[in-house]
Amino acid sequence: MTHRRRTTLAVSLSVVAITSAACTGSGGGDTTVDVSLKDFSIALTPAAVAPGEVTFQASNEGPTTHEFEVFSVEGDVNANALPVEDGVAVTDGLTLVDEIEDVTVGATPTLQLDLQPGTYAVICNLPDHYQQGMHATLTVR
Repeated sequence: MTHRRRTTLAVSLSVVAITSAACTGSGGGDTTVDVSLKDFSIALTPAAVAPGEVTFQASNEGPTTHEFEVFSVEGDVNANALPVEDGVAVTDGLTLVDEIEDVTVGATPTLQLDLQPGTYAVICNLPDHYQQGMHATLTVR
């Protein structure tokens, strides 16, 4: 093989490798979001993902039972400033996508969703948990 053909082959293989990495990275497809639930916060890593299949790996770091609810946000609703009645967030303007109830201390359940572009509110809506800080925003773009 000539030097020119080897160079062309090497460049072609590099382009294929870069294209493959871009397609399997944040360009869509399967994405995992690590969710830390604890008294009283929710942390999402990462907090922004590409559209498509998203697997939430929740971990209740305690010391009490929590829940994990994912809502799509409609219009200009601020998911981090929802009104609270009788200790729970009023979710008007939000649409429940799915949830995991009763996540006990030390539990690590998963939830897989097919998410479209938009803003999603992630909350624990057990009495008094939302207002004590158990909410986060996930951006899908």
